[in-house]
Amino acid sequence: MTNETLQRKIIFELYYKDLITPNDNLNHSVKLLDEIKSKKGFDYKIINELTTEQEDDLKDEIRIAAGRWKYKVVTKGGGALVISGKKKLNYQHGPILVIRKNNKIIEVFPRGDPGSKESRWTTIDFLLTFLKEKISVTEVFRGQIFSEDDLRNLIKSTPGIIEKGLTYFDIEVEIDSSRIDLVLIDKKNRHLLLECKLNATDKTIGQVTRYSLDRYSEKFTLPKEKIRRGIVTLSVTGQIADACKEQNIELYIVRLKNLGFKNK
Repeated sequence: MTNETLQRKIIFELYYKDLITPNDNLNHSVKLLDEIKSKKGFDYKIINELTTEQEDDLKDEIRIAAGRWKYKVVTKGGGALVISGKKKLNYQHGPILVIRKNNKIIEVFPRGDPGSKESRWTTIDFLLTFLKEKISVTEVFRGQIFSEDDLRNLIKSTPGIIEKGLTYFDIEVEIDSSRIDLVLIDKKNRHLLLECKLNATDKTIGQVTRYSLDRYSEKFTLPKEKIRRGIVTLSVTGQIADACKEQNIELYIVRLKNLGFKNK
């Protein structure tokens, strides 16, 4: 099936609600949809007025599309998903993106991944990754979206793609109020604390700098000079590379080229 044929069968629908959906999030999503239409040829609709009956119908469609194990759509702790804990469409944290093929929902955002309590793919996460061609059109339609858990597991299983000699140590290490996605150990027995993000932003820098080196040092009886910090991502937004250099944070994008602080 050619991309042109797929484009005729696919429509992106962006749902939002006036005075509820954050304007900056909505505007960013619309800008990305414009770029996708221009560069990839996929059309979209923007919808902000649904009756109660239409909202109920959309929720039912979303639940059917998600199935039991495909992906999570109802908020149960962690990041907010497309359906709130009160079983309403969740517009408060950004617009809802629905992707239809032949009028049937095949993807929806924000959503989570099964088996992970705090996983979350926002609308902007998906649009940025799709636009930058980190996932193919075919993968989207087969439901094979690459998630943050996939990224973490890729690095966990093959740490040498970041740096020769790295080995796996642990995942989801809790230090005070922070949770470190992945910890690797290098050839000099230094611990590399990694935050795994599909799209790294200024906020990601804040998450990494909150990793308490003092507490980590105490927990693992490790000198602070033996601790490295880094980010692994598919894409970046803003001036994050410069910020990483300033904060001595290593930054890897998939191509896995270090753009941040370089350890000697």
